[in-house]
Amino acid sequence: MRILRRSVLLLAVFALSLIALAGSPVKLELTSLKVVTRITDDGKKVEELVPAVEVKPGDVIEWKLRAENASEQTLHDVALVIPIPAKTYYLDGSASPLQVEEGGRKVTIEPQFSYDGGHSFGRPPLYKKVKERVNGKEVIKEVPVAPEEYTHARWVLQTMAPGQVVEVYLRTVVR
Repeated sequence: MRILRRSVLLLAVFALSLIALAGSPVKLELTSLKVVTRITDDGKKVEELVPAVEVKPGDVIEWKLRAENASEQTLHDVALVIPIPAKTYYLDGSASPLQVEEGGRKVTIEPQFSYDGGHSFGRPPLYKKVKERVNGKEVIKEVPVAPEEYTHARWVLQTMAPGQVVEVYLRTVVR
């Protein structure tokens, strides 16, 4: 647990360092909250978000990245990236599509994912190449990437207006 707590703190420090980038036109704030499910008196399941101070295997963490264009100019091709901590895995289907207005029309930006440490991104299903031995020969095969292997999620805005604020979310499960 101590290692995971340290990872969460390191990620928070990383996020705070992103916020503090001198002269950056985009202010970023990354937060993490533990998802706690409780049963109400009438038997309904209700989710609550509480500070992720201590977590254990199986706990669900919700990550929220808030981005604000703090400049007076429209920004182009703004990539919002949430890294998935190593001691967690992505909860399939939990990354929120981003609804924005671009050029007077509503646009939905679907998340893209990386399984290689943020070097490449794509929309699911993702595939990777692996070497296998078949009949004594080494062959390269393409195999599906499981959502549990994702290392980053990304949303790319074509434009971000001055003062515009957007928020993206995803959930991870503690290993």
